[in-house]
Amino acid sequence: MINDVDPFVHVLLFECSGCGSPVASAVASGGRNVEEVDANPVELSCRCGWSGSVLGIEARKHWVHNWPTDVLDPR
Repeated sequence: MINDVDPFVHVLLFECSGCGSPVASAVASGGRNVEEVDANPVELSCRCGWSGSVLGIEARKHWVHNWPTDVLDPR
């Protein structure tokens, strides 16, 4: 079986421009390099009704994890 899943997931945490609440986004990527994800736009929407496009570099936090991981395996 061929695994089509990108080997990394980038989790980005932003601050809503409307209300200041945290807004998270996850991006699958073939690479661990944060600069590639930081340079791309991310579409966000908050529970307050605000939505917009921001660059990944604007995230308050940026984590990179291998994908898939045993931690996320429901077995």
